Amino acid sequence: MTPKPAASDRNLWILPTVLAALVAMRILAKGLTIDHWLPKWDTLAIILVMIVLERVFRYSRAVSQRPVLPRNVVSTLVNLYATGFLTGLVLMPVLNYFPGHYLGRGLIVPSPELFGPLWLQFLLVALLVSFVRYWIHRFQHTNEFLWKLHSYHHQVQDLQATNTYVSHPIDFALRNVVVYFVLGIIGFDPLVLLVAVPLSNISGTFSHCGADLKAGRLSYVLVTPEVHRWHHTAKVPEGYGFSCNYGVEFSFWDILFGTFYLPKKDGATLQPERIGHPGGIADEPNYLKLLLVPLGLYPPTWFKRTPPTQLPGRSAAP
Repeated sequence: MTPKPAASDRNLWILPTVLAALVAMRILAKGLTIDHWLPKWDTLAIILVMIVLERVFRYSRAVSQRPVLPRNVVSTLVNLYATGFLTGLVLMPVLNYFPGHYLGRGLIVPSPELFGPLWLQFLLVALLVSFVRYWIHRFQHTNEFLWKLHSYHHQVQDLQATNTYVSHPIDFALRNVVVYFVLGIIGFDPLVLLVAVPLSNISGTFSHCGADLKAGRLSYVLVTPEVHRWHHTAKVPEGYGFSCNYGVEFSFWDILFGTFYLPKKDGATLQPERIGHPGGIADEPNYLKLLLVPLGLYPPTWFKRTPPTQLPGRSAAP
């Protein structure tokens, strides 16, 4: 009599099926009016799907996000709708200056055809974006100032849909926005960028899903929740320095550069006992602190006036 597969084995099909459905949704909906009246609707749809899966496939070590839910919502809205816009205002004049001034044209490469057919350009963009984001993410863990910005993302106590976009805007822009603006002036076909950019964000966003979903061999190609939880572990695995699993979309960069970690016991994938800041710092529910503390601007003193007797060189009257 053939033994029945374990529950964890039976749900192996769920994660790849959901990811494939989200990719199909994004491709089939391209150009529809929803893109105009509800920007970022596809990201919101991914978050909604993640929330549903988290309710159906509950993770045994889940930590409630209710105490920090207002912070999660504010950070998500800021990074989805403001960070990219503001980054473009600052960055695009600088990026446009160099090809315009030194090459006499708006793009570095004069024609997209020089990169080959569309399918090859799509592959190049996907690999280039994931490679750059891997190293930026890794640098955010090794540089002191960048870690001050990035560490707020690691103070979350669990990976769940609602805290996927909890990051300082500068930290978020460096890892998730800047590379796309740079690609925009290189000269790839605009259609390739319109398709590749949202598709590249699907697995990166879904890696924060808090559902108890097994991925099997898919974890050695894509950054699945099982892989990304180890990046957020409160106790960094021995021998891995600052962290492990730096990949944003694809885990094969971690495999290639020796930073991949996904332990198994008796054939089953293990998960970290606790998620959180490796230094033990608690999660920060105050979005204003998340925004200003790394820049040395908290507590804000913009509306406070220093009494004359407290100014340097002044003393109180006798």
